[in-house]
Amino acid sequence: MRILFADDGVPYDGKTPAEAPLGGGERAVVNLARALALRGHVVTVATAIIDPVRADGVAWVPLPMDEGERSLPADTDVLVAVRRPSLLSLPVRPGRRVVWVQGRPDYLVRPTVRARLATQRPDLLYLSVSQQSAGPALSGRGGGMSARVIAPGAARPFLETEGAAPADPPVAVTTAHPLHGGLDWLLDRWEHGIAPAVPKARLHVYSALLSAGLAGEAVPEGLDPLVARVRALAEKGVEVREPQPEAALADAWRTARVFLHPGQVWDHACWPLVEAQALGLPAVARPLGGAPERIANGDSGMLVPDDDAFVNVAVQILTDDGLHRGMAEEARAPARLRAWDDVAEDLETHWFSFSR
Repeated sequence: MRILFADDGVPYDGKTPAEAPLGGGERAVVNLARALALRGHVVTVATAIIDPVRADGVAWVPLPMDEGERSLPADTDVLVAVRRPSLLSLPVRPGRRVVWVQGRPDYLVRPTVRARLATQRPDLLYLSVSQQSAGPALSGRGGGMSARVIAPGAARPFLETEGAAPADPPVAVTTAHPLHGGLDWLLDRWEHGIAPAVPKARLHVYSALLSAGLAGEAVPEGLDPLVARVRALAEKGVEVREPQPEAALADAWRTARVFLHPGQVWDHACWPLVEAQALGLPAVARPLGGAPERIANGDSGMLVPDDDAFVNVAVQILTDDGLHRGMAEEARAPARLRAWDDVAEDLETHWFSFSR
């Protein structure tokens, strides 16, 4: 099968995750494209790169910027528009069109987008049930569109790296974004609850923005107070870390003891939870967005009902070796591990079985 992915976001190709930090959605494209190519499909990915690249059997080509530019294959069996339905209008002849919805699905209800969907009649590919539920209602068979939920997989380094080996003093990690509100909430829980109960514990916050701010670089308006706060909380174990390429991140996280995920109602992918769990890193999360679909509640982590429960469970995992060990083993249990090859296999089945 000939498959074309198109993504008009940041420039990246199949080599980027091994060389530099990259967002979860972009790494998902890399890993799924690689998995499909390894299964014998002819896979092309068009992004905002300048020069063509070939990596792991996938052809990476520049996304055309004008009508005269010819970098895409003329024919493809499946065109996958990553996030944006406007990419369905690329100058190719697809047998099937798919929109891979990766973020908040509310943009799909905009009149211009709905009109495009009605014309192009793509299938919609969601990352979680919560994301599909938050998206637009689809018409029946006569409308031509169908939707599927295909849960994401974990990248190879998180599956292949040896399991958890917690450091002493104990480390908690988070990727909560400083501009989305969840990090401020988490720092409150850490400063007033977790740190007093476990004084030697460390909280590693992975954030490029905060790293820049602490280095004296310009940051978005309104972020300076949070930069000052994390600087002041260094005495309570808060450390800001630069985001890392996949393998380095997996290696760092395996020495942690718990993944703290404040979550947001609109975060339906929860990319870091997928990979933390694959690594055997227990998680504590609020039951928001896609988090309930990423954690085996009570087994590989805990979905907590309130602020006090978040603190209490985090403290327990940081201090109780038996609890940590049991959750780590459950998170990494073979039945729970999901590679991108599993995703590719699911898609091979469902791309042919979407109703028309």
